Amino acid sequence: MKIMKSADSARIDYGELLADLVFVQVDQFNVVDRRLRSDLDMVLIEYLPMRVIDGTPNCRVQDLANGVRITVGGASKAVDRLSKRGWAERAPHPGDRRSSILRLTPEGERMLAAASGVVSEETSRRLAITLDAAETATLADLLSRLRADEDGSTIEGD
Repeated sequence: MKIMKSADSARIDYGELLADLVFVQVDQFNVVDRRLRSDLDMVLIEYLPMRVIDGTPNCRVQDLANGVRITVGGASKAVDRLSKRGWAERAPHPGDRRSSILRLTPEGERMLAAASGVVSEETSRRLAITLDAAETATLADLLSRLRADEDGSTIEGD
């Protein structure tokens, strides 16, 4: 990212900042996705919903949509794909007969654990090429703050 210096303050080229964010994300996504495919016959877009399902008590499709930042229709299709692979299932919601909760199957839990190891290994390896431990911690904090969604909204529509 280029920072343009002026007499009074630094000006940031936000177009270049956005490009840097996107390119780093795409590069990291591709590296992790290739490794998941190679090691576990899994793709990253299967891993991410599995994390949300596992980490959300009584997870509903809406919770998954919010957690992965996709539409409800996209979340429902993701659950269908995970169910077809035997990694997730829908079960009746204990407090609301109109809805269902999502949960990982025992095989899904095993796959999530294995995938989490791959993701951690590849991400830490790639970040360590450029960043030291303190910089990585700062990056994690900054990204977490940027990702925070105070109103819990998601993309509308399908």
